[in-house]
Amino acid sequence: MFEDLASPALRRAGELGVSFAEVRFEDTTREIITYINGKVTALGVSRARGAGVRVLYRGSIGFASTSDLSMEGLVKALEEAVSIARALGEGGKSVSEPTIRERRFPAPAARKHPSTSSLEDKLDLVKRAYSVAKEGGAASVTTRYGAYYGLVEVYTTEGVGVSAERLVTGISAAVVLRENGKTGDGFETYGFSMGLEAFTGEYSPERAAEKALEMARNALKARRPPAGELTVITRPELTGVFAHESFGHLTEGDGIFAGTSPLTGRIGEQIASEVVTIVDAGVDPRGGYYFPVDDEGTPAERVVLVERGVLRGYLHSRESAALLGMKPTGNGRAQSFHHDILVRMRNTFFEAGDWSEEEIIRETKFGLLLDKPAGGQVSEDGTFTFNARIGYIIENGELKEPVRDTVLAGNILEMLKYVDAAAKNVEISTSPFGGCGKWGQMVHVGDGGPTLRVTKLLVGGEK
Repeated sequence: MFEDLASPALRRAGELGVSFAEVRFEDTTREIITYINGKVTALGVSRARGAGVRVLYRGSIGFASTSDLSMEGLVKALEEAVSIARALGEGGKSVSEPTIRERRFPAPAARKHPSTSSLEDKLDLVKRAYSVAKEGGAASVTTRYGAYYGLVEVYTTEGVGVSAERLVTGISAAVVLRENGKTGDGFETYGFSMGLEAFTGEYSPERAAEKALEMARNALKARRPPAGELTVITRPELTGVFAHESFGHLTEGDGIFAGTSPLTGRIGEQIASEVVTIVDAGVDPRGGYYFPVDDEGTPAERVVLVERGVLRGYLHSRESAALLGMKPTGNGRAQSFHHDILVRMRNTFFEAGDWSEEEIIRETKFGLLLDKPAGGQVSEDGTFTFNARIGYIIENGELKEPVRDTVLAGNILEMLKYVDAAAKNVEISTSPFGGCGKWGQMVHVGDGGPTLRVTKLLVGGEK
């Protein structure tokens, strides 16, 4: 689509003496509908169409972007990027060799692609969820539909010419129940790299509303959890937060090179229990965000970060791979054509174990079963504070009272030593709402895993 525009700009790059130049085109669309208490409060469609230009000149990288996709506009952006690189002076940066030259990566086939589905069909999704939630007694209901789709193309002076279609859609329902002066809230989100056909059956708007109501009803009955160091069982959605937020960021190649990650130089070390295997992949058949190639045109490798407790790998862009003498893994990503490439995760998750969730609960004398992450904080050394919205006390292998708003605190590298059971039920989720933030850039990701048991984790609650 954009190849004819790229060629003259790349020829001009050669004339200016750069050792590498890349033109990354984008033509993507975002859609959002927000429906609050029976009224459409937001209905938007935004399009991002332009190009980002990156050059390497005497070891320094310059980047510029433009929404002017004329020949003149691209050449101007290229010259601006070269000027920036020259102004930085000689540096020590480079980019690794490309792993492929030319290839197209289509999105999964969608019977009801958002680009061809009617506004009425999209409104129908949020209205159906609202109706079920309202009939279920919710005092307040917010339902949403979102989508992100389009094309990214990458061309370089090395002869790389790669195009990739992006697609993610989602719906969500959030409810508030009030009863006897108490308030309980609940939410559910479904997201897929599919069209609107995904939202049927167990992933229908009605089901999302029912799950949100169920969570809110439990919250009305729930109490604060007991405090102290407890055995904690995390369900897949909460497991994914530990995989991505606590651990995954520590494996990103820029932090490894800078030495700010506690995992720097530790490949081959036992850092977790043998139950723990953590993977970052662009594509997994169990779900998540379909991301077969990154924004540099590098196919997305399946990277085993931890294998049976042993640190095995890091995540790399072409730049971080070159700096560390490794190969790129397909983790070079940018929020949009306005943004330069950073090392980012794709779908990060714990792998399955050989337990069932029921067995893990049954074999737990006392502890907590927790679900639904609700924010938190993480530092560069892996120290975290996370909130779990809902859960249950476990006594003698049985679920007892519901608990709410549980605070979990610790360090991920310490916590991983106490993982003693993983179930078979891996779930990997994604969403068009928000994403992962780093250095001012947001990108879509997936995360998840199975139900995990951690035998010792600090819980904030009632003494």
